[in-house]
Amino acid sequence: MDTYKHKTILLTGASSGIGAAMARQLADPTVTLLLTARSADALHTLADALRAHGTSVAVFPHDLSTPGAAADLHEQVTAAGHTVDVLINNAGFGKQGRFEEYDAATYAQMLTLNVTNLVSLTHHCLPAMLERGAGGILNVASTAAFQAVPFFAVYSASKSFVLHFSEALHSEYADRGVTVTCLCPGNTESNFHERAESNHEPPAFLVESAEQVAQVGLRALLDGAMTKVSGGGNAVMAAASRLLPRAAVVAATRQMFAP
Repeated sequence: MDTYKHKTILLTGASSGIGAAMARQLADPTVTLLLTARSADALHTLADALRAHGTSVAVFPHDLSTPGAAADLHEQVTAAGHTVDVLINNAGFGKQGRFEEYDAATYAQMLTLNVTNLVSLTHHCLPAMLERGAGGILNVASTAAFQAVPFFAVYSASKSFVLHFSEALHSEYADRGVTVTCLCPGNTESNFHERAESNHEPPAFLVESAEQVAQVGLRALLDGAMTKVSGGGNAVMAAASRLLPRAAVVAATRQMFAP
């Protein structure tokens, strides 16, 4: 896949942050954007702004942290007459704190959103791409995927799943015309930390804007990359986490994220 023009693109977590930045960057009169997130109001506001520049936009408000939501979303998209050429699984959330501080229901929602419905939506959209022999899937993970992160235990584990799932699918389907890319952002200017109830304050040189991350991810999918870490400093840290002893890496991340 060498362009987003004339593509129908399904984008999750589109109402803010990296998702909204991707939607703005994908806007084009030849493109059809299918936007989903929990907030219908935010989606419609974004859709109106994109339509003002000639982009075709359809809005599908869904809470993908609920079981079965991915299947319901795909059914609605299909019933509306759309066939997905590009799937961007961007929706996700985390919580910072000791594991016992949040209830089991919170972790169930996190895993449903970050893992289960990501897999489900991929499984629903992939067959049509394979039938055409063309398509793209961009899964947004995190630099947290490269190591265990104390006080972000469930979140980092879920993003490790996304990373390995994406890399495996990249290998399975690259020779059948479907590119699967995993984008791994580091600290990004968005509402992630607020929702995560995080007190972590990273060095300024490691923080990127949502627009920067979106641009890197969208470019990586067109380039056919298997995995792309956004930001040079983040890439160095991700590489180091695979070279250093695991105990040392976990000790370092504990120091960074301790409440």
